Amino acid sequence: MRYIFITPWKLPKNSLLYDFIQEFLGRISKFTPVQHISPPATIHSNELSAFYAKEIKKISVEKPLCFALDENGDSVNSSELSKSLEQCELKGEKYILFCLGGAYGLPEELKALVRVELISLSKMTFPHEMAFAVLVEQVYRARCILSNHPYHHGDKSPLAMSIKSQFKK
Repeated sequence: MRYIFITPWKLPKNSLLYDFIQEFLGRISKFTPVQHISPPATIHSNELSAFYAKEIKKISVEKPLCFALDENGDSVNSSELSKSLEQCELKGEKYILFCLGGAYGLPEELKALVRVELISLSKMTFPHEMAFAVLVEQVYRARCILSNHPYHHGDKSPLAMSIKSQFKK
């Protein structure tokens, strides 16, 4: 299975998050092949459909699964994301796409090209680069959960455990 992250902007090497994103793409690649596709320069919202169509058509699978980031998507936690990725693996998905949109989100035409699963990182809105950074970290975390790697500590917060135990009585 290969993870493909598609962003409609070029991540500048002088960006504060560039090294972070590259680090986590590298970490993910230890579990599964990974690729980041972006245009040579940031593109305008009226060019998004053509950009996504061109890039997705290069993938040798008809209608690959795409986790599309959208503020109206389903809110998922790290464990739920790991379960979704595990299901993809069990179904034999060859490619998993993670698509981030431009200022106005993702184009509606994406539905004709992929099987879309809308997900949201938060109820808050983030700058594009920050959303990408959070996404790659969460995908890495999900892979760690699936591999029983100690990176993710889950529900081990002493405060949360103490408060939750009070309500269980």
